[in-house]
Amino acid sequence: MLELKHIVKRYDYQKVLDDINIVFPECGIVSIIGPSGCGKSTLLNIIGGIDDDFQGELLFHDKSVKNHLASYRRKHVSFIFQQFHLIMWLSVKENVALPQFFHPQEKQKILLDLDDLEKAKMKDLSLGQRQRLAYLRSRYHLSDILLCDEPTGSLDPEHGDQVMQLLKEEAQNRLVILVSHNKELVEKYSDEIYEMSDGCIVGHQIIDTPMKHISKSKSTSKIYFSHLRLSLSSLLSHKSRSFQLVFGLCVSMLCIVFTLTLSTNLEEELINYVYSLVPASSISFQTSNHDSLTLDIIDQFNDYSTIVKAEMYLDDYEFLGISFTGERYQESNTLFIGDDTSPYDDLQLEEGSYPNENYEILVSLSTAKYLCQDSDLSELINKKVYAWYQYELKVEAIEYKIVGITNQSTTLDTIYTMNHAYIYLLSDVYDFDISNVSAGLGIIYVSKDTDRNKVVEQLENDYPSYQFKEVGASTAQNISDTMKQVRMILLIFSFLAILSSLFLIGEVMFLNIVQKKKDLAIMKCFGANTFDIIRIVLYESLEIVLLAQVFSTILYLNCISLLNNIVSDVLLNNSFAFQADYRILVIVYLLAYILIFISQIPPLLYVLRLNTVNALKE
Repeated sequence: MLELKHIVKRYDYQKVLDDINIVFPECGIVSIIGPSGCGKSTLLNIIGGIDDDFQGELLFHDKSVKNHLASYRRKHVSFIFQQFHLIMWLSVKENVALPQFFHPQEKQKILLDLDDLEKAKMKDLSLGQRQRLAYLRSRYHLSDILLCDEPTGSLDPEHGDQVMQLLKEEAQNRLVILVSHNKELVEKYSDEIYEMSDGCIVGHQIIDTPMKHISKSKSTSKIYFSHLRLSLSSLLSHKSRSFQLVFGLCVSMLCIVFTLTLSTNLEEELINYVYSLVPASSISFQTSNHDSLTLDIIDQFNDYSTIVKAEMYLDDYEFLGISFTGERYQESNTLFIGDDTSPYDDLQLEEGSYPNENYEILVSLSTAKYLCQDSDLSELINKKVYAWYQYELKVEAIEYKIVGITNQSTTLDTIYTMNHAYIYLLSDVYDFDISNVSAGLGIIYVSKDTDRNKVVEQLENDYPSYQFKEVGASTAQNISDTMKQVRMILLIFSFLAILSSLFLIGEVMFLNIVQKKKDLAIMKCFGANTFDIIRIVLYESLEIVLLAQVFSTILYLNCISLLNNIVSDVLLNNSFAFQADYRILVIVYLLAYILIFISQIPPLLYVLRLNTVNALKE
């Protein structure tokens, strides 16, 4: 079944094994004895497939496995090491079941007086208990070949004899290759004995030729989420260091998502404020050569189905505001009106009705509350107000009647009038001819569901001699450009913070692998391949990132809530609240995962170059 042909092994040009040729039986205990330093353990490492630096051929079922040692070791070999090679950050039960983490195994139950130690910590076990634990681990993996390096070296005679009896029973179904200094036990239980000296086989004794028993196949099982469980155990084995990594990365990600959220919300609020001053549906217009506008052109614009209202501003007439006093203009009693041209067709009424005459107006809810002070809003309905205008040095008033109050609160105090109402009324007050009015600037309001860009394009095609501009668009664009620059600066600093944290994780994980390379080598001896080790390392890093993201998300939402409370209490402003931006969270978190994969390149390269034999010697 297993054959060694002309095996030669050198260390620094010195031969440790010299032309070893052995044909092993299918089953039974084959012992290798000899003085210390004669090459017994080295030969065992080559047979086990954990040392690939040798000359000669290692044959299994007449096929060379030298180029497939990982697969050969994973499927056909199990170990009992002289130094036990237990993983101290795993539990007793996990150490025993280690092979099942990497491939399906038949469940075994052999007590060896260890049933009461399942909850014990590995560091508290005696040498004898660790030796028996190492045996149980090898027994858990019913491989074709079991390699034992001094399996009874740390056991008392009673337990040593018990282990040898169990090995003898196992040797009925598989090949047990044993290295030991206990010549009495070797001669008592071995079926063949090879004697070594100075790297050569100097003696071979056949005591018995056992027949292999064919055991019935049993159902096998594998530990679910095995790589995840191992990575979590590794992460928890250094809690303090893991907490520091999670905390540092959490703060970095929290800073970047919080600053980007604040800048984005602030940008939106500034743009909303701009459009509260000048509606987002408005378009200003004037002639290219700055000629005066006429009511005829205004009426033409009003014929467009996409245009709700068009109005023009008289050049020499300044609107000073409204008051309840009509005898004499008093600035202290006059409320400045920021908007007197907006349409009201789509507004809902809080009180009253819509205007039917030029002298009838609506007021916004916020304006009505200011006018009423502590009185009932309904008292404003049908109440007279005076709109004061100044022409040259003459100040006159237009008498309006409030017929309705909208349910809309506006940033600027607002009144709503019928088309051209104030022009008709001013013509009566100042006695001018409407056809001769001078107006250099006009405004158009489009439907809210209409794209302003398309309306502008259509108007520019229909009226090439006019200039049309989206009101507030340039200001909003300037705000957006400025906030983008601010966000870019914040993003750079935050990116550097998160980058340094992630590469710190990469460095720590590299040191972690260096520290645990012996444990990783033990895993390779019990069924793990390189890809398994890579997954465990990656999972541990991803768990750090995931924990940091969970904590940063919780802190992020609480910081947003806290900030909104401060805004509400300190600024007495309930109209504005910062909103959590989950889009930013997703983008930042995805970026973190990309960077963590990049930062893991050095430790993963180290895993690929990991020398199992050298790692086990440390």
